[in-house]
Amino acid sequence: MYYFLIMKVWHITKTLHGGAGIYAQRLSEALRSAGVDSCVLSSDFADSNSDKNPAVGQLLPVAGIVTQFVTRIIRSMSHRLTSAPFQSLMGPERYEGRDVPAQGDIIHLHGLTGWIGLRGLNALIPAGCPVFWTTHDLWPLSGGCILYAGCEGYRSHCGSCPILHKGTKGWAKIELRLKEKFIRANRIQPIANSSWMASHIQESRVFKGANNIPVIPPIVDPAYLAPDIEDMREKLQIASGKKVISLGARAVTDRYKGIPEFLDALAKRPRLAEQCVVVLFGEGELDLPDNLDVRSLGRLKSAKEIAQVYYSSDVFVSPSAMETFGMALAEAQACGTPVVAFDVGGVRDAVSEQCARFLVPEGDMDGLLDAVGQVFVESAQADKEWRMSRDWARQRFEASVIGAKQMEVYSRRVTA
Repeated sequence: MYYFLIMKVWHITKTLHGGAGIYAQRLSEALRSAGVDSCVLSSDFADSNSDKNPAVGQLLPVAGIVTQFVTRIIRSMSHRLTSAPFQSLMGPERYEGRDVPAQGDIIHLHGLTGWIGLRGLNALIPAGCPVFWTTHDLWPLSGGCILYAGCEGYRSHCGSCPILHKGTKGWAKIELRLKEKFIRANRIQPIANSSWMASHIQESRVFKGANNIPVIPPIVDPAYLAPDIEDMREKLQIASGKKVISLGARAVTDRYKGIPEFLDALAKRPRLAEQCVVVLFGEGELDLPDNLDVRSLGRLKSAKEIAQVYYSSDVFVSPSAMETFGMALAEAQACGTPVVAFDVGGVRDAVSEQCARFLVPEGDMDGLLDAVGQVFVESAQADKEWRMSRDWARQRFEASVIGAKQMEVYSRRVTA
């Protein structure tokens, strides 16, 4: 029996958009569907209709002139003194909302980078509340860095941070100690979004001694599992004999997603390129190779639109240099579309056994193109275009499945 059902769950996240924000909202909705009083708290109010939606609440900064000035200085330093994304916990801002956590509620932290400091976090967490933290990136474990690039400093002290400029490297060490103190003071239970993240949590200093880390992946939106997804090929005027490769990201210009590099490599394989139409979605514009047929759709505003792209594709490709999970890979397979990707981070948790053979070492662009070609060969050998069984994604990423896993984690902590 889930005794915590009488408690309220608060999901705290910076934004309602992006991976962490979407994860938090979908998880909160799954819990509400199961009878749990669950609410997302965010500083992002855009498009949330929060005044009419009890499942979403807004946090507003409580800041005087001095607090605002200090916050700006800290954020400016985190940009000017580093060579990669870095987030400090020293920000002094506090936040308030119309409805905030009370003693005895459950607190679930999600994406906090670029936003809140320890002062604000501690003010939102009443004493004695059970606190959980889903790690969507490496920042909860590190002295300030967000993107994992092979550095193992988070295991010890972050005393020689490679992304901080000379003379400021001790900053990361201070940040790591502050984070460790915060985690231990609140007895925070870590949750991983993939097995890869779970292994890093176990190796981290801040969660030292944590074992049996729960792995709870993101929820796939029902739009990707719908039985009647529209095929867009005719609308996009794609000839019936062409193979469709889709690629997408929040921003196609994101240098970590590798989309320009993949297109350049494809252009150098004319025999493969002439078979294909590339469907590209995401914000930004790229300089496209002349010999590629690319349909750029820009930012797609709904899961339904993205599902149509996946469903209309012969293969979805992820040339990303790092993914802690690989949400787009899970979504594409939910639509029945095979995927090809670099074998990085937690993507193996997002890829079925059927497609795991199409994972290649990070940076091996030729291997990625070879895998695309292999998908086309197998598709041509089938009676019709090769489609995956969608049951794999449904059994792992449907809302009711993930909601039940999360409730079990809450229950173990609350009843311990």
